[in-house]
Amino acid sequence: MAAKGKKIRHPWNAVRTVVFLCLILLITLGFNQFLGFADAEESEHIMDEFYEQKENSVDVVYFGTSASQRAYVVPKAYHDDGIAAYTMACGTQPFVLTKYLMKETLKTQKPELFIVELRGTCQDKDKLWDVAVRRMVDNMKMSQNKIDTIQAVIDYAEGGENTIDTSGLSYYFPLLKYHGRWNPSKQPKKWGNIDYYKGYTLDHGVCFKTTEISSIQTNDSQAKIAPETEAVLRDLLDYCDTIDTKVLFVISPYECTEYGMQRLNYSKAICEERGYTVLNFLPLEAKASLGLNDKCCYYNREHLNYYGSTLYTDYISKYIKANYDIPDRRGDDKYSGWEEEYERLMQNMETTYYEKFITMMARVNEVKTGGQ
Repeated sequence: MAAKGKKIRHPWNAVRTVVFLCLILLITLGFNQFLGFADAEESEHIMDEFYEQKENSVDVVYFGTSASQRAYVVPKAYHDDGIAAYTMACGTQPFVLTKYLMKETLKTQKPELFIVELRGTCQDKDKLWDVAVRRMVDNMKMSQNKIDTIQAVIDYAEGGENTIDTSGLSYYFPLLKYHGRWNPSKQPKKWGNIDYYKGYTLDHGVCFKTTEISSIQTNDSQAKIAPETEAVLRDLLDYCDTIDTKVLFVISPYECTEYGMQRLNYSKAICEERGYTVLNFLPLEAKASLGLNDKCCYYNREHLNYYGSTLYTDYISKYIKANYDIPDRRGDDKYSGWEEEYERLMQNMETTYYEKFITMMARVNEVKTGGQ
């Protein structure tokens, strides 16, 4: 007989407690998914589609910001040169994310080559936007790497005039930030006309425009980048030293200021001192080697248009094939998804994009034939 005054603990109490906690967790996760980050650019496609790739099917991964999203035409690289690539980049992507995105890709892929855009090293912690972090971090699967990524962002952002949640809680539990998202009026309105092709991002509202830019004379002078960003770059190089995947750094072409060129020269020198190759497309002769023309190959001062991107893609792909052991994947059923993306791109060129594409090419031909 039980002692007087003591309650009998029924084993079902513990079971009910566990079930209750599991239900709370599932409900929280469900609301996080439903009320989580929703980008007007729908950049969640970048991470979501990457996770859908077959294991060990990506040979090249390209990291950077929106310039990288739009510079390397992944379907064309496959169709023309058999390169199975993926672009892991989003608008204003902080350079501090690069190492952790590399780690994320290596969980399921064994790429021969990483390509890293160096323009992000011109940023500092005062230019760190919460939305730029969330475009990638909120869409990463929960893991130790995601936890490390969040902490790295917080450490980098500390002391800066930025919009980062330095408690980190809303990166773990997006519901804390987006609890009002149930209201349709608070849903972000999609802007632009964006299609994603294995990370390559074509905004057909702007990518077929032609805007004249002004290139400056090349110089070799240097200006230091922000100390916290230099620390991130050196840490990235330390990590690159430890992995089997080869790493190529690039500075893609755009209308650069003299100060911007000086800072990129500084970042380039750091990489080269550590034994890494940097392809710099800011010098006038380098742009000319791509076939770029300042009058018709850009849609704004920061980004190549579609035509300019095809020229850049041709050069980078040929360089990759000549300098790295990248197999030609054409004809392999495992890589049929890349050819399907090329076919979808070409179909859109003949339908959705057709009028804008024709207008862009008319301007390109006018410039080529000596028109103004």
